[in-house]
Amino acid sequence: MLIHRSYRNASDETDVNILDGYDAAKYSTLDLNPGGNILARISGITVQLKSLASSGSGLPTSLTMRITRDITGDSCIITDTISSIAAGVSTSTSGTADYRADVDVALVPAVVYVFCKTNTGTAIVDSVTITYEQ
Repeated sequence: MLIHRSYRNASDETDVNILDGYDAAKYSTLDLNPGGNILARISGITVQLKSLASSGSGLPTSLTMRITRDITGDSCIITDTISSIAAGVSTSTSGTADYRADVDVALVPAVVYVFCKTNTGTAIVDSVTITYEQ
């Protein structure tokens, strides 16, 4: 039997100001299948950051991320996961955090919420991209 796999991605480019603790009002929203439900395997998450700023103990060096099925951040699909922030080569106040996942999800509707926090200081989440197999 031949099984067809399709790789897709969804992005949110809404700027979200984050601190060193989760805030229930600060998240990125991604719709993996606009207007519908989805059965998928999440494989990767990339978070682009800008305006990294110090809170006295240096610029943020790591980002903790969680993905939830609810807007309040309580029902996790992917639990707290930490990534080092790769600072920009020419701009040290921008960076990227990258995550690898292997999580099967069934979502009704196909909307997820991504919450982020820094280890210190502040940042702006410039974009979040989720790659998944459907």
